[in-house]
Formats: sequence, structure tokens, C-alpha cells
Amino acid sequence: MKLRLDISFFIAFTILVLAAAWLLSGQLGNTEDNLTYLKTNTENKSNLKRKKVQVRESASFLYSPKIQVTGETHASRKIIVRSEIAGKVKQLNATRGKLIATGGSILKLEDEDYPEKAKEAEARVKQREIEFAAANNLAKKGFRSETKYAESLANLQQARALRKKRQQDLANTEIVAPFEAVISDYFVEIGDVLKKGDAVAEMIDLEPILVKAFVSEKYHSVIQPGMTAHGLLMDGTKRAGTIRYISPVAEKSTRTFKVELEISNEGNKIAEGTTAELVIPLTPQAAHRISASFFSLTSNGDLGIKVVDKRDTVSFLPVKILGGSNKEIIVGGLPRKVQIISVGQGFVEPGDKVQTFKEN
Repeated sequence: MKLRLDISFFIAFTILVLAAAWLLSGQLGNTEDNLTYLKTNTENKSNLKRKKVQVRESASFLYSPKIQVTGETHASRKIIVRSEIAGKVKQLNATRGKLIATGGSILKLEDEDYPEKAKEAEARVKQREIEFAAANNLAKKGFRSETKYAESLANLQQARALRKKRQQDLANTEIVAPFEAVISDYFVEIGDVLKKGDAVAEMIDLEPILVKAFVSEKYHSVIQPGMTAHGLLMDGTKRAGTIRYISPVAEKSTRTFKVELEISNEGNKIAEGTTAELVIPLTPQAAHRISASFFSLTSNGDLGIKVVDKRDTVSFLPVKILGGSNKEIIVGGLPRKVQIISVGQGFVEPGDKVQTFKEN
């Protein structure tokens, strides 16, 4: 009787333990499932609260920025030729618009009495040389004082100076070109009577020719004489040249600096005063192409774009405009690869978590 009771108790206890274990295992399983469900549901709700933005992946490329400004062509040298003596114009020996070589005759004045004056001065020198030779011999023998010797030497030097002047006056009756250039204009006609210093003609040197333009003050420090640049002419041709000058002083009204580009002009085919573009290439740098609609402004007025990182967090990155066109802007100052917010940037702020979808 007692044995049967013990067996019944043992069976009942075993069933109770197994039932309790089954119940507990079910509760634990439900708890884990419930935690997973709650976590997923929380994440889904969090995602539902995040704003959606469209992003565009952008990779940098090597961009060569350039300065391009409108200027005009100028002669490398320009002078006004003037008469060095008084006289009447006898003939014009050069053609306007034509190249004249160094030393070539521009015009001829009437000789008048210049040849006779030169001969007179030559004779005077010979007379003074004879007088000086005699005075020198007498001085050596002690028959003439040092004062008389010095006087005869001074007379000789004076005669030689006058001879040089008279010879130069005679040579100046023909006005010649000081360098190879083009006679752009005459200011006299045959028969005109000139005074010393009167303007005769204008000469311009077109080889090489210059392209002069004014650049912004922000480029003054990056432009140096000797840099290679280009001139774009009105006929579409592109001429390489060298920067020969940049002004150290800005224009007061515009705060711009004058730059001169020297280019070859063989045959003087490029005229002075024509419109030309000055193009100065700068150091290549990493850049991105973006649409102007992607830009954002901070409260401080800083220009930049909004991007999304790997954690789907919005950031603002300032940019520097390097160039571009009506369709796209080329900017610098960005990482090599970025996800730019292309749609919805106006509805999110730096630090926001967002949902992203890429452009088609």
C-alpha cells in the first residue's frame, strides 16, 4: 500500500516538473520573440519618422581652373618720332601701315645751310689744331706760358664740339627709324616747316604684340611674370604666350590689376586695338560637377551643399566655386567621394537622420 503511494507521488511530481518546464520554456520563447518584435517595431517607427531625401553619388576629377577675361591687343612699343632740328619737309620716304627697318628713312628735310655749316666747323677744327701744335712746341721750349697753352687747347676742344654738332645737324635732316616698326601715321606733309621737337610720325612695334586685360584682386598673388598663358583672338585663333607684366598697383575704381601677355605676331597680322580674351591656366585641383540647385546657404551666408554620410546623417560642406556653365557648377573643397542631397536638402538640417534613395 505504501509502495503504491510512493510510486503515484513520484509520477505526479514528474508530470508537474515537466509541465512547469514546458510552461517556462514557452514564456522564455515568447519573451525573446516579443523583444525582437518590439525592437523591429521601434526601428520601423524611427524610420517612418526620418525624412526621405534623394542623393547623388559624386566622385572628384582633376580640374584645371583658368582665369579668362576680356582685353585688347596693344603694340609692344609705340613712339612719336620728332624732328631734332628746324627745317622744311622735302619728302616722305615711308608708307603708312608698312614695316620699316631699323635705320630706314622716314622723311627728308631740306639741307638748307647745314652742309656749309658742317664744312665751316671742319675748317675751324683744322685751324685750332695748327694753333695748338704751335703753342705746344713753344710751351715745351719755354717760350710760351701755360696760360696760353691752356687757351689754345680749350679753343681746339670747342672747335671739335662745334664740328660734332654741325655734323649731327646735317645728319638730322634725314629722320630715320630707331627700330623696326610700322609707321601708323604721319603728322606732316611735304612743304611743312618744322621747329625742333615737332611731331613727325607715330611708330608702333607689333612684333611681339601684347594682350592687355584686368584681373580680379583675388588672382593677383597667383599670377607671376613668366607664366604661360593664351590669347583668344576675334578670328577664333589661340596664341600661346608669356605673362610679361602684372601691375603692382590696383586700379582705384575697380580694384583690378593690369596684366600683359606677350604673343608672337609674325608678319604683323594681328592689329592693335582688337578684342582678345586673356586665358591664364592655374594649378589643377580635385573638383566635383554639381547642379546649381544643390546649393544651400547657412545663416552666416556660407555657400555649400548638404551631404549624407554612411550613417545616414546629414552634414553641410562649404564649397569653393572654380568654374562652370549654365548647366553645371564646378566646385572644390569636397572629399573625393560624397553623397550629395539632390532633392529635399531644404527640409533637413545638419545632424538629422534621413532615409536616402538614389537618383535613377
